[in-house]
Amino acid sequence: MKSIAILLSFSVLIILTSCNKCSNEDPTAKVVNNGSSAVNLQITSSAGNIISITELSKGSISTVNSYASGLTSIIGTIDGIELIDSIDMTECKSYDITITSNNEISVFSQEKN
Repeated sequence: MKSIAILLSFSVLIILTSCNKCSNEDPTAKVVNNGSSAVNLQITSSAGNIISITELSKGSISTVNSYASGLTSIIGTIDGIELIDSIDMTECKSYDITITSNNEISVFSQEKN
């Protein structure tokens, strides 16, 4: 009887944790501006969709946007400095595109639940 209760508890635990897993969801990203002033960016997904972020002020965070998986390009300016980078975005990940205090792009990612 004890083994049945343990098996049932284990089964419920597996079902509950597997329900939280990401299932082929598009990647998402937000921009965090820790730079010296407002930043302007154009983020182009692998599908060609363009998200324009204009005048994101210092210390601000943009809204979260979805992108197609694949190579995503980032082009922008801050204080007359041109910013260019690319990210290979993958399904089930969320990205923080951070403008650092040195006015450079730094990207952090984490798995979605």
